Amino acid sequence: MSKAYISEVQGLRTLAALLVAVYHIWFSSVSGGVDVFFVVSAYFIAYTLSKHEKLDWSHISSYYTKTLRRILPTAIVVFCCTCIAILIAIPFVNYKMEIKNAFATFLFIENWYLAMSGSDYLRQGESKSLFQQFWALSVQVQLYLLIPIVYLYSKKLGEALGQKDLVVKVLVGISICSFSYSLYSTFNSPQSAYFDTFARLWEFTIGLLLFHVSSKIVISVRVSTALNVIAIISIVSFGLFWGNSYPLPGFVALIPVLSACTIIVSSKSLNFSILRWPIFTKLGDYSFAFYLWHWPIYLVLLHYTNIDASYDVLGFLVILVSLILAFVSTEYLEKPFRSNSSLVKSDKKTYLYSFIAMLLPGAFALTTLWTFKTYEKPAKAALYTYYNNKILPGVEGSQLFPHGTVIKQDMRASYFNSCEQNMRDTGVIECEYGNRESNKVIALVGGSHAAQWISPLKEIALEQGFKIHLMIKSACSLTQSADEFYTPSQSCLDWNINLEKRLIELQPSYIMTTVSRNGPLGERIPEGYVQSWLHLKRELTNTKLVGIRDNPWFKFDPPLCIEINGPDRCATTRKSFYNDKEVLPLLNNNIDVTIDFSNEFCRDGVCSTVLDNGLIKFKDKHHLTKSYALFLKQELAKVIKEM
Repeated sequence: MSKAYISEVQGLRTLAALLVAVYHIWFSSVSGGVDVFFVVSAYFIAYTLSKHEKLDWSHISSYYTKTLRRILPTAIVVFCCTCIAILIAIPFVNYKMEIKNAFATFLFIENWYLAMSGSDYLRQGESKSLFQQFWALSVQVQLYLLIPIVYLYSKKLGEALGQKDLVVKVLVGISICSFSYSLYSTFNSPQSAYFDTFARLWEFTIGLLLFHVSSKIVISVRVSTALNVIAIISIVSFGLFWGNSYPLPGFVALIPVLSACTIIVSSKSLNFSILRWPIFTKLGDYSFAFYLWHWPIYLVLLHYTNIDASYDVLGFLVILVSLILAFVSTEYLEKPFRSNSSLVKSDKKTYLYSFIAMLLPGAFALTTLWTFKTYEKPAKAALYTYYNNKILPGVEGSQLFPHGTVIKQDMRASYFNSCEQNMRDTGVIECEYGNRESNKVIALVGGSHAAQWISPLKEIALEQGFKIHLMIKSACSLTQSADEFYTPSQSCLDWNINLEKRLIELQPSYIMTTVSRNGPLGERIPEGYVQSWLHLKRELTNTKLVGIRDNPWFKFDPPLCIEINGPDRCATTRKSFYNDKEVLPLLNNNIDVTIDFSNEFCRDGVCSTVLDNGLIKFKDKHHLTKSYALFLKQELAKVIKEM
């Protein structure tokens, strides 16, 4: 490769890293920078592997050790510093989430952990992890292992068949399969697809193919310059127009991928490019480290601390600190390790030293886990004690209950013991509680906002002698259709069809469910809700509808806000959510019994997140803690007794 060629790619790496940071900080959007990284990384993989006329395992091993010497030093120091930041600056409420991400990162499977989070209802509302940027490195490491093996066996098979270009044919086939899968997965599971290695694979194979065909592409200087400018503009503006509007890495990811390819190809015959400016080329060496550093610094400075400075100042501070740390870690850790003559000459030594080096982040992860367990054990004991006797433990000073380490666990047991349907499947799962011989049957149905009442209802059922049939599906209310306020998934609609069949078969005394929900303008009753009520009333003439008015939905995570800002700054007004004028007439006309705790949730017009006795009311943006639901048991029991 020519120096001009390499400098162009160096400049591209710098541009990609800066865009990732800028779009994270100021636009809360993806930038396409990671897609560019993948293309560039793959291009250099092909360059390295194609140096050898006959590829064998010694060459593969040499590539692996070279990669280890390049990525481990910075990755390890960022990982360890992130663990320290968690112990010092991160609220207890996020400890458990961070520890899970830490171990996923340590094993280079962070992307798969985040992909699974997209299909887990409980984890969808989690805060961003300080380790989240490692998802891209996890994808790269997985493919750094896989791609050389594909090259090795494709070349061997090509030699046996007399087809020298078999590698290219294999890469084309993989690209088509991966891109097709990417389109399918981004349409059906966009949250998971973003982190899916196989949905991202085509971005790598495009970079690999580019190396093999770029020498055959000849473009004039004038055309190259024009294409280079267009490609740079496309990459820079991608986040503004496409990043948050379309799921990645689907069809729209072609824009940053093909733009990166265009820049690489056009760089061979350019007279001028801003990517060759010294500031871009010199920073290219630090782009990998900058990418890893910027994310935890961004979260700590802008989300977890209350520094009295403007957002823009803090944003520029994130970039400055990240650049400084990137320079230090690259110059004094990565480069010495990467160029160590003893390691360069011996693959075995590199593997050994890499293994020893990985013991350090392992120790940091275990220390973080031990610290969490030290706080969690007594907090969990106090929580279960409260479940049994309903007496709040004594809290000192500004302490609240439950403790931050367990508040996310302060929820109904039915979610964990196979009594609730997941977000994908449509079958009705049914669990029974209370007096199973009773003729008084309450069917508690709908989504998590209905299910959160099962904890006090189970106890009331035993005390008052009725039976409960629990039929719940995550992220799904009792509804028949979608409208502007609520757009249920097709899985939810199919589940509702099965639910109505089961209810008609069961003939319960009462059907209890939530009857309102949050909308763009606050509380609303979707049309599909009313359609379900009318249909059930026609089919079940002896069954009464019991409607639970929904609890407030916050724009912030209450437990996290409380730890950072204190409870006084973590509240909203009643009128910002509840809409009595439109909701109450509909409920009065269609619901037999309405359970309305709106004045309990929002006393004196303020929807607080903590009771005067120190009990935290919400476990996340819109779910009650089990402790608070149990606190409301007596009021709920009065309503049910009068039904």
